[in-house]
Amino acid sequence: MFEKITTLATASMILIAVSQPSLATTFQDKNLGGVNLTAWCQKTFGNQFKAKLIANNAGGWTCEQSAGNRRGILVSKACKLQYGNKAYKARALDQNDPYSWRCFSKIAVPTMKGVNLTAWCKKTYGSQFKAKLIAHNAGGWTCEQSAGNRRGILVSKACKLQYGSAAYKAKALDWNDPYSWKCLIR
Repeated sequence: MFEKITTLATASMILIAVSQPSLATTFQDKNLGGVNLTAWCQKTFGNQFKAKLIANNAGGWTCEQSAGNRRGILVSKACKLQYGNKAYKARALDQNDPYSWRCFSKIAVPTMKGVNLTAWCKKTYGSQFKAKLIAHNAGGWTCEQSAGNRRGILVSKACKLQYGSAAYKAKALDWNDPYSWKCLIR
């Protein structure tokens, strides 16, 4: 009997863990800027080397001491040399343009979720209150029991109520759209 209860409890905990929504952070590329290929050539092969364009395209770069002494360039490593570990990749924005190389880092993009303003009104002021739009912009929300009994809404606190400590900010994406409120989640 004890084994069945333990198995059931374990299965329940697994189901709860699996059904929790993911708050995974998403990332996007941030352009750090161009890259100094000569600096990488000199650091890697010696001060007598320079970056030299031998074909008029993004892949046409080489490190050269003389026409008979050329070495390949690793642009991603040149980015790391110039920008440090935050540079995670190099990309030519145009394969036909040898000067289009850029270095990129990753930046976290906050997860944004909607907010239940009525739940906050009820929790804060009582079960008779609900969120009511009284002006057609993001600041036009109020908690209302009746037309004469209105109270202010704190959207950031509504986010905390709904998402807990993972919610760190409330943001109206478009002030002219009252339905554009989002909670930023860590």
